Amino acid sequence: MAVLTPPRAGPAIAAGVLAVLGGLWFLLGVFWVPLVLGYHQADFLIPGQIADAVIGLLLLLGGVSLLARAAAGRVLCLVTAVLALVAPIVDLVLRSQRVAFFVGGPTGIDAPVLRSIVVAAPFVALLVLAALPATRGWTRR
Repeated sequence: MAVLTPPRAGPAIAAGVLAVLGGLWFLLGVFWVPLVLGYHQADFLIPGQIADAVIGLLLLLGGVSLLARAAAGRVLCLVTAVLALVAPIVDLVLRSQRVAFFVGGPTGIDAPVLRSIVVAAPFVALLVLAALPATRGWTRR
């Protein structure tokens, strides 16, 4: 006789909280770059700010939906974690080509490669946590 155990909530809650915090960090990047770096609204900042806003809002929506146990929240966290991993890579590549493209909020790290690694780390964790079978089981109720 098999005993069904309820799915563990730990990985799903951790993924949801990480997504919400990551979303807030990306949304902070919309305002942080122009204020801290001393740039005024210039055309070259707009693409990075749009990327920050889109990724930030999608992470917030996915994190809140995941915490509400919606299966769509898990999928949204997975897709947006990939976007959040691609964003610092695009940032790094464009900066190496001398294109002013800034994405993400403050880190306190000036070295572009190290900053990209530090920025990517939480989203690798989010991707792993959201992909776990325990997270999928927790959203199925």
